Amino acid sequence: MPHDDATQAVELYLSRLRKGLRGLPAPDRDDIVEEIRGHVLERIESGGTVTPQAVDTVLRAVGDPDQLARQYGTDAMLRHAVASRSPWLLLRTTAGWARRGAAGLVALLLALAGYGSALVCYACAVAKPLFPSHLGMWVTPERTVTIGYFSGRLPSELMGLSVGPTAGLVVLGTFGPTQGPVRELLGPWLTPAGVVAGFLLALATTWCVRRLIARRLQGRRPGPLAAAAAAP
Repeated sequence: MPHDDATQAVELYLSRLRKGLRGLPAPDRDDIVEEIRGHVLERIESGGTVTPQAVDTVLRAVGDPDQLARQYGTDAMLRHAVASRSPWLLLRTTAGWARRGAAGLVALLLALAGYGSALVCYACAVAKPLFPSHLGMWVTPERTVTIGYFSGRLPSELMGLSVGPTAGLVVLGTFGPTQGPVRELLGPWLTPAGVVAGFLLALATTWCVRRLIARRLQGRRPGPLAAAAAAP
């Protein structure tokens, strides 16, 4: 591409793209920049006369380099997370994805609810021997079952994971107050039951979140490359 101004415009664009990709590993960053460079140059040269105006048209069609870098970073993060079973990584990934749209927000809310419920079960299992009269699986006259904390006084709020018609099906947090007698169902069996329930909830949440991420990535090209392919 002989025109110095056109060359400078392309290099400035690629420099901004590279800067936006600084969170990715260097080999991945270099591969992305070089592929975008090849695509941009091919588009420019296929247009015939190389002018600053022609270069500007192609670069505008490819997209803002900062936005493309963010999109590619999100896609790379999702590809890494879909192969992971780490709750912490999946939470971080869905939190970043949630900033980009409704699908990410749904995935984040699912992850928070699922892992939060698992955490309640684990916490109750561990702390039951320390607070045997306040931690348990409680059933109320309203036919709501709660795994969590009960103060022992009425009226009282039950804090933990509640399931039942008056809890709005499932509540993670505080349910109450309840006016009637509260009965504990598991006693010391809460410890093994809490461990099993926590494990199953975490496992199910991980599976669901990974499925959502896989569906998001299915058939997609990496962010900037997809945009570049659509450029005229």
